Amino acid sequence: MMVFFVAFFPLLVGLGTWQLNRAAEKRSLESKYLEQLTKLPVAPTLTNLTLPFARVALHGRYTDETYLVDNQVRGGVVGYWVVQAFVAKSGVKVLVNRGFLAAPAVRSEFPVVPVVTDEVSIVATVWPDLGLIPEWSTPLPESGWPRREQRLDVTRFAAATTAFPAQLRLEAGQPSVLQPAPFAARLSDDKHNGYALTWFGLAATLLIAFIRLAMRGNHRQQATLTPVSPVTGDN
Repeated sequence: MMVFFVAFFPLLVGLGTWQLNRAAEKRSLESKYLEQLTKLPVAPTLTNLTLPFARVALHGRYTDETYLVDNQVRGGVVGYWVVQAFVAKSGVKVLVNRGFLAAPAVRSEFPVVPVVTDEVSIVATVWPDLGLIPEWSTPLPESGWPRREQRLDVTRFAAATTAFPAQLRLEAGQPSVLQPAPFAARLSDDKHNGYALTWFGLAATLLIAFIRLAMRGNHRQQATLTPVSPVTGDN
């Protein structure tokens, strides 16, 4: 029990602390989002493309390089995020999340992505990296476009398309937008606070169980060591 406690108690406390830190990070991002929301869009630069929630204005064309990010749900409908490379007139190449597209009834089929061939002017928001869902195997390289992916790996997508490693979420009402990707919903810290409470609760339960077991063992040891008075009586 001592070995079990020493191994798992720090782990549970560490996991709870990590979730609290993640919650604080989400609150900080939410503040930055609200701060940037009122600002006018600007031309993309190396500086503002790394600034969370910066609003950038671009004029250029989409390329054929399109990723369909699987496992998305919108209004109870399963589908994809459409992430497509965009080359601006300034020469910068970025990854634009055009939004949600419902999946066909047949899993093996790809959805029909609306093609945009003309030059367009768009406004998009630089979305911060909030972490990736676990991936149990390395995806096999594919050829041709579009490509279906299980998660939005901005770094890998950017390397494959020679684009700047940042996700730009297309704002509502823009040319080429589908159903816009959510902006504020995933910034809530409720989930992380709930996870933290769970980990700390497990740690507290383990601590109480360890203390009770230690006290029970101590009582048994005292009972074993207590001398028994001899019984006397008349012969």
